Amino acid sequence: MMKFSLSKTLQTNNSASRKKRGFTLIELLITIAIVAILVQVAYSSYLNTIQQSYRYEAQQSMIELSQQLERYYSRNGVYSGSSATASNYSSTQYTLAFSTLEDDEFTISATPMGGQTSDDCSTLTLDYLGNKTPSTLGCWK
Repeated sequence: MMKFSLSKTLQTNNSASRKKRGFTLIELLITIAIVAILVQVAYSSYLNTIQQSYRYEAQQSMIELSQQLERYYSRNGVYSGSSATASNYSSTQYTLAFSTLEDDEFTISATPMGGQTSDDCSTLTLDYLGNKTPSTLGCWK
């Protein structure tokens, strides 16, 4: 009986010493892979949020410019001749320009530049009737 309990004690000590060694290479690789996937998802979400904020900034500039044109129109009866310039509202991510600026109508376009060119919404437009393109879900809020 003594022999049996001694061998059992030795087996218990060997398995305990194996557990104290640390992580296996497989465990480390799995952990690194999981962390890499989480980082990729978080970074992608971060980039989408940045693009969305630049798009909203361009939209705000377009609305301010259209309001300035509407004030001029209500005083003078025409859009052309206004001191409103699209270049004053351009940013590092979007270039604003008048696609159309005539006596009775205007269309403002915001063309993406730099990193914003990969945005799904592409070029934004706003006309004198308030029509906004693209009408893709999420482009204008």
